[in-house]
Parts: sequence; structure tokens; C-alpha cells
Amino acid sequence: MTESGQWFVGVDWGGERHELCLLNAAGQVCGRRSVAHTAEAVHDAVQWLRERTGVPPAAMAVAIETPRGVLVDALIEHGFVVFAINPKQLDRFRDRFTAAGAKDDTRDAHVLGDSLRTDPRAFRRVQPDDPVIIQLREATRLQRIRLDGEGPA
Repeated sequence: MTESGQWFVGVDWGGERHELCLLNAAGQVCGRRSVAHTAEAVHDAVQWLRERTGVPPAAMAVAIETPRGVLVDALIEHGFVVFAINPKQLDRFRDRFTAAGAKDDTRDAHVLGDSLRTDPRAFRRVQPDDPVIIQLREATRLQRIRLDGEGPA
């Protein structure tokens, strides 16, 4: 799964912030971090993960619900190995941590990372999109911003 198989990162996708939970091979939480929706915050989080683990991104397995989007693209571009899971499966894994099953972003990040550690067969590896598709998606975003008048022309 990874070069070392030692590090797992759970990422809970949030509306305003993403929650990260870093776990070692034994399942111990080695750090948590909130990440804003900015390129700078993602870059800082990547640096934080590298400092905490001492390994390159390719030696960390990242679990996330959403298999696409800017954050997923950024993680893959930085060299992380990213795995996605169906939200229904995540809901079942959540039961391991709380009987109430209540949604909590910090807990979900932990559940994602730990579930990838213990049950990797429930996840599928996210493959990067073809570069042409990425360019088309970015061009579409820019066009939408121009049409909506929310950004530079």
C-alpha cells in the first residue's frame, strides 16, 4: 500500500475546513490538524505531515470520502497515495468508535485513517485524472467565475 506501511492519514472533508488525523502502524493518533481551503494551508499541512513522520508523502496512505476535488488533486500532486471509501461504509466503520454514530469531523478523520489501516480492502485507490481533464476542469471553473462576475475577467 505504501513504501513503509507505517503512516495513515484520515481526512474529513469539511465545508470550511478539513480535519486531518495522523496515525502510526499501531493505530496511535500522532497528530491532528485543521486545514483551511487554501493552497497555503494545504502546503503547510503537507509540511506538518512530513515533519511529524520523517517520511516522504509517498510513504503515507491517505483516506478520504471524496475521490475528487482540489484537495484530492493537491494531495496526489504532492505524492501522497490517496484512497477513497463509500460514505455508507464510513458510516459502518464509525460504529467502532461510538455507539451513537453521531457525525463529528474530528472523529471521522480518525475513523478514516484507522479504517484504512485495518481494512484497506474497503477502500479504492484514487488515480489522478488525465492532465487534459484537469486542464478542462480548471478552465471550466475560471469560465464560471467570469460569468458569475466573482473574479478577474
